[in-house]
Amino acid sequence: MRIIKKILILALAFSLMSCSLVKTAYNNAPALIAWRLDDYFDFSAAQKAKLKPALRDLHAWHRKNELPRYVSLLDEIHNDLSHDVSAQTACQRIESIKSNVQMLQTKIIPIIVEVADTLSEKQLQHFEKKLEKRNQEWKEEWWQETLEEQREVRLEKSTDFAEKVYGDLNEKQITLLKQAIAKSDIDPAIIYAEILRRDEDTLSILKALRNPASSNEEKSQLVRAGFERMQNSPNSAYQTHIDKVTQQTCETIASLHASTTAKQRHHAQQWVEDYKMQFTQLQSK
Repeated sequence: MRIIKKILILALAFSLMSCSLVKTAYNNAPALIAWRLDDYFDFSAAQKAKLKPALRDLHAWHRKNELPRYVSLLDEIHNDLSHDVSAQTACQRIESIKSNVQMLQTKIIPIIVEVADTLSEKQLQHFEKKLEKRNQEWKEEWWQETLEEQREVRLEKSTDFAEKVYGDLNEKQITLLKQAIAKSDIDPAIIYAEILRRDEDTLSILKALRNPASSNEEKSQLVRAGFERMQNSPNSAYQTHIDKVTQQTCETIASLHASTTAKQRHHAQQWVEDYKMQFTQLQSK
């Protein structure tokens, strides 16, 4: 289910773009997602013809039902930014984002069932090779040879995102991030093992969805169970690990925000307000 998760996150990750790209990316989301899926499966013309209207319908539902939820969440975050926040509040906002992902997962299940039924063995082999390539790219990005190198990469990415939100960080704030990363327990080996588990799970589900003897409800339940295993992994080592890392992340968010100046908080509120305006305008399209 990993590629599906990436696509779902794509639908929620416009905050990582510049504001000028939000409308273009969102309005073209069906075509972008179709292109991304085609890269993984090498669809036939008939499969593309089946997928595209389904994605357009999903997009229309998302615009009507989910964008208002995003605006509400941004309102809450905007209010949070005016004062110090607890780690508990930071985690609550993360859970809200997860809830949005889960809602989208539920709506995308019929599309997965319909398209997977038509996949050939060759396409599944193509998909498997694409996953292997993505896994290698993940290792190159996140699993450097030494712990020091891993921490440097994480500090660079954390600082870059924090400065998108708050503007320039001062030396004390960068030191705060550096210390938080040094104390965190992120283990790329555990995360990579979960990536491989999800890949195997995904391939198993896609193969099962081609079984003509199974009803659509049975197939939908297979996909639903796969999503549930993404949310609560049967790999207890990973689930314990990611729960601890999430808590540490919430604590870092709270600590960094507590260190910010009035100017930085204003920058963050304006950053959120810009995206709120974009999502509000997109609802009316």
